[in-house]
Parts: sequence; C-alpha cells; structure tokens
Amino acid sequence: PPPAPPRALGRGPAGGARAGRVSRGGMAEQLARIFGTEEDRVNCPFYFKIGACRNGDQCNRLHNRPTMSQTLLLSHMYPNTPESLALANDEPWDDDMYDRAQQHLEAFYVEVFLELANYGEIEDLVVVDNLCDHMIGNVYVKYYHEEDAERALMKLTGRFYSGKLIQAEYTTVSDFREARCRAFHETRCNRGAYCNFMHIKHIPRAIKRRVVREMYDDHPEYLGQTSSRRGGKEKDKEKDRDRKRSRSRRRDKEKKEKGDRRGDDDGAPPPRQTSEERRAMIASWNAEKEGGAIS
Repeated sequence: PPPAPPRALGRGPAGGARAGRVSRGGMAEQLARIFGTEEDRVNCPFYFKIGACRNGDQCNRLHNRPTMSQTLLLSHMYPNTPESLALANDEPWDDDMYDRAQQHLEAFYVEVFLELANYGEIEDLVVVDNLCDHMIGNVYVKYYHEEDAERALMKLTGRFYSGKLIQAEYTTVSDFREARCRAFHETRCNRGAYCNFMHIKHIPRAIKRRVVREMYDDHPEYLGQTSSRRGGKEKDKEKDRDRKRSRSRRRDKEKKEKGDRRGDDDGAPPPRQTSEERRAMIASWNAEKEGGAIS
C-alpha cells in the first residue's frame, strides 16, 4: 500500500493541545493589550482612564469600580465662577477677569489641599477645567497610601462644601499624565471644554510648594514616614553592597590561599614520574636492599 501522507501540524491530540495553548496565550496577550483602550469592546476606556463617563450607568460597556485606590474623585466639588466658565469656554476675556478666576481657584486649592492633608500625605491634587456634565468641577486627590485614601473617604462621607454634599469615591485614575488631554496641555484642544479627557487647571508651582510645605509643617509625622521609608531603602541597599563586598573579599582570600598552597613545595604532592624514572628508582631501592643484606 502507498505510504500514509505526513500528518498536518496541529492535528491529532498533541498538535491540538499545542495549538490550543498557543491560541489561549495569544488571546490573553491580545486582551491585555487592548484593555482600557478604544479596541476594548467590554470595558469602558473613558471610565478606566478618567474615572468618569458621559453615558454614566447607561454606558453599554463595563465600569469596573475599584474597591481600593490611592486616588479619590470628588465629583463636581469645585464651584466654578462666571469668570472661570467664560475662560474655559474660550469666551472673550481680559486680565481682570483672568486674575479673579485664578485667585478663586488658588484659594480653593489651598483650602481643600490642607483640609484633605489632615487624612494623609497627599501626592497630588488636580482640578479639571472641563465643562461637560460628567466632569465639570471634578477634583482628584491622590494619596501616597491606600490607607490614607480610605480614611479620607470615610471622613468626607456626609460632609458638605459650598452648600453641596461632597460626592467622594475611589477612582481608577493613577497617573494624571495618562488621563489628561495632551492637545490641551501642549497646543490647543479642538474639542474645547467639552473634551472627554482631563483639561487640568493651572496651579503655579509656588502655590504647590507652599501647600506641601504647610502640610509637612502641620503633620511632621508624614515627613518622618517618608524619611524612614527612604532611609529603610538606603539601608537595604547598603546591606546589599556590604554583602557583595564581603563575598568578593572572601573569594579573593580563597583564591590567594589556593595559590599559596600550590606554591608551597612541602605541602604539595610530588610531581608524577614517568615509567623509566619509576623503574630506575625501584632498581636503586633493590640494589640498596641487596647491599644492606650482604653487609
């Protein structure tokens, strides 16, 4: 009978199992790559990136609400003034209008930052400039530790600001650079204040440095915790360096001792002799024995 044709790759039990593993691995990589992007047809990319979605609970994609996070979203907390609304909407403005809007924003930032700092060490606080319904007045605060964010969420529940109930919740936002609108911060956003990515209001660096300094003045234990964490890391690094140095010294010492033993003739074994040398040595031993016996 004619020989059977070669079996195609991937058929049969072994080939099918390999193909299944490859396909499952490729599918997992694909899902991980598209998670939280426009290609993800299951999870809402806007909720994942900015913690808010224009469709709200009516969105046809999942909103995965975190049960723990370093960042809190305080929805619609900032009370926009008429001047700030006009500036955000690209309406005509003058220097006096800009100064009034900026002074109001900076006063709000200092007050809220120092109040939220009572619950833990703050890493960053941002106020958005967007005017769309799901983002207007949103404030985000990121703590260094999840425990501090949890404490702040508990303390803020039921409190009011400017006559409105504070709506605080955990958010998926962990990096504000990924959540912000790059066009707005680099050049100009064509969508204006109704963009779905963060338009972060500008806070001067001097104000940020001042509130951080006041936070550490009011809560020196935060600075101690930060220093201890850094000091602990430095100590660990120093211990690792000491271990490496001690291992290196031990290896060098062992190499030196081995070299000394090789150079020591008394302790080293005699060199191996050839057959002729061994026969000559045996003959001399026999001659000495015979001579001793004769004498």
